[in-house]
Amino acid sequence: MNAAALLGRLKPAKRERSGPGLLARLRRRKAGGDSDDAPRARKERRPLSPLAKRLLGAYAVLALGLGGLAAWLAMNGEHTTEAWRAAIPSVEVAVKGAQPPAPPAAAAAVPVQTAPPAAAPATAPPPAAVAPAPPAALAPPPLAVAVNEPVTLTPAPVPGLVEDSRNGPLPRIAEDGRKPWQVYARPFPAADRRPRIAIVLAEMGISGVTTGNALQKLPPTITLAFVPYADRLDNWVERARGKGHEVMLSIPMEPQDYPRNDPGPNALLSMLPPERNMERLEWSLGKAVGYVGITSTTGSKFTANPDAVNPVIAAMKARGLMVLDARANPRSVAGTLAGQAGVPRAFADRVIDRDLSRGAIDDQLAELEAIAKANGAAVGIGAPYPSTIERINLWLTGLADRGIAIVPVSAVANMQKQ
Repeated sequence: MNAAALLGRLKPAKRERSGPGLLARLRRRKAGGDSDDAPRARKERRPLSPLAKRLLGAYAVLALGLGGLAAWLAMNGEHTTEAWRAAIPSVEVAVKGAQPPAPPAAAAAVPVQTAPPAAAPATAPPPAAVAPAPPAALAPPPLAVAVNEPVTLTPAPVPGLVEDSRNGPLPRIAEDGRKPWQVYARPFPAADRRPRIAIVLAEMGISGVTTGNALQKLPPTITLAFVPYADRLDNWVERARGKGHEVMLSIPMEPQDYPRNDPGPNALLSMLPPERNMERLEWSLGKAVGYVGITSTTGSKFTANPDAVNPVIAAMKARGLMVLDARANPRSVAGTLAGQAGVPRAFADRVIDRDLSRGAIDDQLAELEAIAKANGAAVGIGAPYPSTIERINLWLTGLADRGIAIVPVSAVANMQKQ
């Protein structure tokens, strides 16, 4: 067989071996690749399973939550720290305002309460060191009492403190020992140790315009003394007490130049027997309720007469009232006799508006400050004149800065020297 015939026989066999395999591979590539690459392509295009999606979402929510918490802490970290500290009252209350070393001592004091009895002596000193702190923290408020601080007085009349009479309701001491001068007083903190000044404006109620102006403009720490014969007296007293003013009655008494100078109806007169004067006194006392005591700016003659004054002092003691000696006469014995009888009393140290000029009133108020600093207490008395009210209000603006307290007259009872 020649070479051409042999070559002719070999070519068809080669096509048979190579042709079908090549075509098949071409078809598979056109359809998506060969058999080795197909599984990899199918894996790359496979969608995420539901479980994978849930895990991925959980991771995303956790990441957002942690990011939000970090941001919140960055903005509110200081506030949160303060809230945590505030949640430990035993530590905060015990060491409030103390030096930095104090917190450990205060913290150590807490276990002492639950420690066995045997350990108590060893741990006793820390509580003793911490104990004085609360009183020190409570001391400043009384010193910061504002002049215009609202105070609600005990409504009058109080059952048990009233005696019915033909002259009206009269004050009396209750069965349990309560006295009108204490129950009806404007409260003042006893812990306040500053020098005290009481200002009393007497002759209230004579003029409705003047009285209304005083109630509108005066701070409630000023004591007001009303005349018993004033029109609508019970209404004036109720209004004054409603604003926080302590109230007295300004009893008409005999002046030196009586009868040329008339002190008012049912005035107490030294020429009358004690029984008549007691009837007149009860007429005055029955005109209102809620007052702490009596005074008089007219009795320059009456208050210098011990025989005339003693029955009045006895009546004040029996009814639980205080006496303010206005010292209309320098020789007045009213305050002295009251002190001897055990009746709460006070003395007027200055008449602040005998001269109505602004400078003169200011001088009298300055003298009251000097007296209060020297003796611990002072009382000024005046009338509800516009100039008096103006100078009092101006004077009060700087009084607390000078270390002096303005008080109701009951707060200086028995504090002044005879």
